[in-house]
Amino acid sequence: MAHIKVSKVKEDDVLECIIYPKICYTKSAEIVTEEILLEEIAKYNEVIAPYIEDYTWHHDSLIFYPRTKQALLLEKLLDYSTTTDEHNVLPHIYVQLCFDEDISDEWFTVFLIFKLTQTFDGLIAKIMDSDGEFLLIEAANVLPSWANPETCENHVFIYNGQLHIIRDKRKTLLKMLNNISEEPYLYKCSDNVQDVLRKRINVYPNEIKKRHHKARVFLPEKAVSILRQEPRLVALAIRTICHSDPLERKVCRAMRYFPPEQRIMVNVKMTKCLYAMANHCRYTGDPRTGWNVPPITCSKYNAHILGIKIACGLEMLVARANEERRKSEKRSANDPEKLKVNENLLNAYLTRLESSGYFRNLLKDSEEYEKLLNAAKDYYLKHFNLYNSVTNVHKSDAEKVLEAWENVQSNDVELHVQDEATLSPADSDSWLNVNPEQLEAFLNEQWGNVKSKKHESESLSLKEKVQMFLNQNSDVDGVQFLEGHSAEMDLHDAEDNGRVEFDSDIFDSTLRGILDLVVPGNEGEFDGSSEGSLGEEDEDKRNEMDKYMRLLNSELKSGMETNDNSEGNKDANVIEDNLIKSISEEAGGSGPTGNIIGGPARRLMHLQLQSPTTVPPDLQS
Repeated sequence: MAHIKVSKVKEDDVLECIIYPKICYTKSAEIVTEEILLEEIAKYNEVIAPYIEDYTWHHDSLIFYPRTKQALLLEKLLDYSTTTDEHNVLPHIYVQLCFDEDISDEWFTVFLIFKLTQTFDGLIAKIMDSDGEFLLIEAANVLPSWANPETCENHVFIYNGQLHIIRDKRKTLLKMLNNISEEPYLYKCSDNVQDVLRKRINVYPNEIKKRHHKARVFLPEKAVSILRQEPRLVALAIRTICHSDPLERKVCRAMRYFPPEQRIMVNVKMTKCLYAMANHCRYTGDPRTGWNVPPITCSKYNAHILGIKIACGLEMLVARANEERRKSEKRSANDPEKLKVNENLLNAYLTRLESSGYFRNLLKDSEEYEKLLNAAKDYYLKHFNLYNSVTNVHKSDAEKVLEAWENVQSNDVELHVQDEATLSPADSDSWLNVNPEQLEAFLNEQWGNVKSKKHESESLSLKEKVQMFLNQNSDVDGVQFLEGHSAEMDLHDAEDNGRVEFDSDIFDSTLRGILDLVVPGNEGEFDGSSEGSLGEEDEDKRNEMDKYMRLLNSELKSGMETNDNSEGNKDANVIEDNLIKSISEEAGGSGPTGNIIGGPARRLMHLQLQSPTTVPPDLQS
């Protein structure tokens, strides 16, 4: 069976996860029913329940969806997909979560998926977002050299709480899942990769409490009742007001559903991301509504402004839900046939099932054929209506706020009225301000001291760098000297599909910096031309060059004598002697060592090995 090619998520800020229980890749796809997948989902929800109980999701909450072979065919049909391999898919459990501005939701979901793969035997998962295989991006600095987007796309899996990569691009999805389950040690990433990911996700569940912020808010009484019923609706209210435009905010002038006349001071728990968004939103309510905001110098000013933003967000949601409800009722009254099943879609669905082998080549009108046909029709009727009900996410969220508003009773409002003095103090929001020192400390903690690493690399001598190169282990791709690898070279490698480029100018300037050869005058004075600066026509320049070579020769001898006194540098001295011997024998001409070091540096190093009064033959006029 071929595998479905899951391309990277197109939408921004969306996490996509595909979970394969063991039965999905060890049994036939027709055997895996929706009931079996729902039983697996119930087990997953039981495991993650303690972690998500007090968690405030920024946009979407974590929901597992079963996807059987029939469901995948129907989904592609409803999406008007034109792909031809939709029948070559494995049943699985699917998650699509929009984390929007708060990336904490993404990594919290990764933590939960890792936890599930550790808990359930044989469970394998794939996770990606709009950047593709973002888990590899997190561990980019410790990945093997062969790991790139071309070799790793759709070949990265989570099994038993660890990351695995299958390098062979020819394997089908079914084969890869069975390989990981049977021989995980062959595909498991290195300990360095696992450590990077563990460091990123092991901040949970402790991070859940750290991301919360308790704020003092002056809210209408009905808004308080709604947030007591559904605390997560505060995220929906804040995002709605922050993403709205002046036209959408017109409904906030009247405040029909959350009048400002009766307001109370309460504490509201939200995430730090939501609190920061609300604080940076410039909307402060319509002055004609009657909010009666105190002066900006008043200690209660922030509580009043934050309450206005939350109340207006809820007002917009209720107004939107009421408008959608009226439109839906109007459509139903004008066109009752709209609710009937589209026969063309049903026939197309049955045709695709037949082409995929669903009817097992049974004769039409036979008893077995009719059973399969009726089962397919029942499935279609059930999921067609379900698909239509969940396609509009905003409508669903607005409906929740409307239902909560309709369920608010007057006695519920009275229960929330309390003395302001009894409220616990709000959390400090000093974390909103980050000074340069804190930012640098955070970056150093996350990525290490980059300046220090760069300084250490630059301070290495030629002997030490050559020794480090010789100590590297070689594989089929050659020696990978990663210490000198630049980010720019990494980008070229990824874009050029492994093609090697060599820039002689950059290489010469780099070697010149390593050798610390600062030659007076223009570089052109020491080129190997017979008409150059050392010709017979210019004796003064030759004398100047001879003096400079004597100085270099004396410094080289003193440096070599110092190094000879150190027993720890014997191997490095042997390397240096071999380099000098090779350059001397090449006499400034072409050769292996000269080609590595480059033209100008090669000639200068050769000059300092000659007699100060002797000019090399290739530089004589």
